Amino acid sequence: MGKDEYAYVLEYLPFGLPDSKDRKAEAIILTDSLGLLLVALKKDVAVEAGAKVYIGENKREEVHHIIQRTTPDKLNGNGMQMLTEKINSIVTENEEKYIGIINKLGSVNVRLHSLSLIPGVGKKMVQKILDERNKGEFKSYSDFDERVGFASGIARSIAERIEEELENRDKYKIFT
Repeated sequence: MGKDEYAYVLEYLPFGLPDSKDRKAEAIILTDSLGLLLVALKKDVAVEAGAKVYIGENKREEVHHIIQRTTPDKLNGNGMQMLTEKINSIVTENEEKYIGIINKLGSVNVRLHSLSLIPGVGKKMVQKILDERNKGEFKSYSDFDERVGFASGIARSIAERIEEELENRDKYKIFT
């Protein structure tokens, strides 16, 4: 997979993070590959939450440089809401990618299957998913939900898991 070219602004910080020493404009952004980054903005540049910004190798209009990876705890309430919305839209727009991941997930070790890391999936559900997957790969979220009987919706659970992974709540990563 190549580097991300674009990202979405989750939160604009006109004076940087509260613990920032130089007090210059920064933003927290989410890349298409689900990287959460803190970036320094160019002088006299302000960005709106939700804006799409270029972060590739060529000339950038808004972003001066990437400072570091960050975690959701640096976001305020509006930033967290924007993160949830962006993750949901990425999961919705990339259905084929995420169903492909579900179709390929295997065991982490002899006691733990990767599928059980997804919210709402317990041991019995893992077995049901594996049984259905053996009959044929899942084609879509709705195909998965119908065949497995996943009432809460797999897309919603995938988005929830992505948020957990960004928060580093678990040492295992499936989607990020």
